[in-house]
Amino acid sequence: MLRTMITDTPFEQKWVLQGRLCSVWALDLQEKWFSTRSTREGRKCAVDLEDVIFVDGKGECVLLQMATEGAVLRASGAYMKHVLESLKEQQRQIAKEMHECNPNPQAEHQTQPSKMS
Repeated sequence: MLRTMITDTPFEQKWVLQGRLCSVWALDLQEKWFSTRSTREGRKCAVDLEDVIFVDGKGECVLLQMATEGAVLRASGAYMKHVLESLKEQQRQIAKEMHECNPNPQAEHQTQPSKMS
């Protein structure tokens, strides 16, 4: 089971997750994340994972998506810190692969100055 509490302030949306982030509960979290997207616009988002005791592959995917969209994931326990380090490495790998596919994304949009003789 996963308990999700969302607190809104003028400058931040704070999520507190407690329990097991797996299976159906991961999908439920993803649905909540999508449904609250418009209410987060222009504000920071912090996700407190202090009381999460287990994360499966689906849960990791949801957390990675949240982090990619700007959420700051926080935890201090050994298990969750390990999970977050793994997610950071995945983010770095994805960024590296994207950069290798298109090392200079603005180059497509820049026009070469014409040479005048």
